[in-house]
Amino acid sequence: MFTDWFPRGSLRRIVAGNTLSQLIGRVVSSIAVVIVSLVIAKRYGPEGYGDFVKITTYVSFFYLISDFGLNAVYLQRTIGAVKARSAGTVRDWQLLLGLRIVVSLLLVCVAIGILSLLPSGVGQGYTMLVRIGVFMLVPVIIAQAVTTTTNAYYQQILRYDLSTIALNAGSITMLIIAVILSIWSPVSGPYLGVLSVIAGSVVTAAIALGLVRSRLGTIRPIFSKTEFFSYLRTGAPLGLALLFNLIYFHSDSVVLTLTRSTREVGIYGLAYKIFELPLVFPIFFMNAVYPLLLHHAGQQGSGQHKIFIRSFQLLLVSSLVVALGMWVGAPLVSMVRPDFAEAQEPLRILILGLPVFFVSALCMWFLIARKQQGILLVIHGIAMIGNIVCNSIFIPRYGMTAAAWITVASELFVLFASAFFVVKRFETDAHNLTL
Repeated sequence: MFTDWFPRGSLRRIVAGNTLSQLIGRVVSSIAVVIVSLVIAKRYGPEGYGDFVKITTYVSFFYLISDFGLNAVYLQRTIGAVKARSAGTVRDWQLLLGLRIVVSLLLVCVAIGILSLLPSGVGQGYTMLVRIGVFMLVPVIIAQAVTTTTNAYYQQILRYDLSTIALNAGSITMLIIAVILSIWSPVSGPYLGVLSVIAGSVVTAAIALGLVRSRLGTIRPIFSKTEFFSYLRTGAPLGLALLFNLIYFHSDSVVLTLTRSTREVGIYGLAYKIFELPLVFPIFFMNAVYPLLLHHAGQQGSGQHKIFIRSFQLLLVSSLVVALGMWVGAPLVSMVRPDFAEAQEPLRILILGLPVFFVSALCMWFLIARKQQGILLVIHGIAMIGNIVCNSIFIPRYGMTAAAWITVASELFVLFASAFFVVKRFETDAHNLTL
């Protein structure tokens, strides 16, 4: 039965295998993150967990920027390589590693500089407790940038099982450190989580680099200003689009931090953390599908169309199933601690948007495969501006409920706008086939 549905070497088996590998890694890491979050939330309440959310949300924004669409550029440059160990491929990866190290170091400086300009407070804002936590955590930007670079190679050779090994090792390390610190209790809640995240990130990056070295023979970064600018110039449209996406994904947390209580930040942070768990599926699925879309790029769109349609069907159905299960289980959030019962409302609002997030990921990567990054730049730029304006107007008055609705509405705009251009590409391909 299995071989009938997933014959050896088939497209379906390749996608399923790599998606499953990533999901296994994410399940382990998610369990570790959830346990660490629950330890902090249960012991220190919404306020203590709110401080942890402020620290991790702020720093994660910068290490996510280090991606800047560069992995997609690397794949476009190397996807036609006959061998994944060819001299050109090895050099391209070393160049990507060097660029990422430089970018991440700059981002560390930018993160510290911006933090010094943000207002502090006692019951809200970036308090001294939060600022110290951020200073402790910023080196993770470098570790995460290195891990992201190794994933580019794993994606090229469609071996996400290797990435899973590194991720699982880091996740287990994070969990062990958190448990030890919670028993020993030498630090407060936010710092317990910060030290755990640092340990897990370093272990993940180290093992991921070791696995790449075992296949490429070297992990020595290459630094070339001329080639760096070439990489950045090619990746700029997609990188800026992803940056805009990150800004509107995180602007609600920043506005909540500056205008609402730490308690509310903690409650919304827990709801958002639960909502984020299933969002890894479309990301991992498209990580496996994207190289295949590139492989079919020269077939007048017919191969890409089949992949797109099958992917759409799977993502839509899976999102509806997951959304239904999460909607029913939303009241269980109060089991963490009665103080978190209020998280049920924003969580259910966010759950309504799950199908939107699943399908929009497919549209985005389809357009990237067709080298339509400029379109994505405009779409995400408009979404970012609208999101920031709406958050600034409505969150100070309506709090986390407004934040949840605005998040869903922003992604709905991105989906409709992206889908419009996907349909246009389909129509153009159909017209070309008739000529």
